[in-house]
Amino acid sequence: MDALENLPRRIQALVWAELMPGERVCFFTLGRSTLLSPDFVVVTTHRILVLDERQIGSLSVSYANVRCNVLFAEIKNVRLVRGLRHRMFGQARLEIQVTRNVHWLDNLMLRQAKRIQAHIGAHIKP
Repeated sequence: MDALENLPRRIQALVWAELMPGERVCFFTLGRSTLLSPDFVVVTTHRILVLDERQIGSLSVSYANVRCNVLFAEIKNVRLVRGLRHRMFGQARLEIQVTRNVHWLDNLMLRQAKRIQAHIGAHIKP
C-alpha cells in the first residue's frame, strides 16, 4: 500500500474513487511498456483496474482514464501468452476473458503477470 503513494496523483485519486467499501489494493504493476504512456494495473480484492493518463490533443492538459474495470465474478478465463518478443524481453501478455470481450494486458513483466494470473485464478469460479 505504501508504494501506491508513488503513483501519479490523478491515478491515485482514480483508484481511491473506484474502490468499494471493504475493498483494498493487493498490488499493482506497470504494463504496455511505452515510456510516455504506461498502463497502471491495480489488482484489488474484488477486481482488476487498468488505468492510464492521456493528453488532450496538443495541450499540456492530461487526465486519468479507466481502460478496464473488471470484477472477478465476471471473468471466465485468464490466459498467459508469450510471443517471441515477450520471450526476448522477459514479458508476457495476460488475456482476461469476460462474457463478450477479451481484455489484453500487454508487456507485463513475466513474474507480475504470473502473480496476477494466480491471484485472479484463486478468485474465479471454474
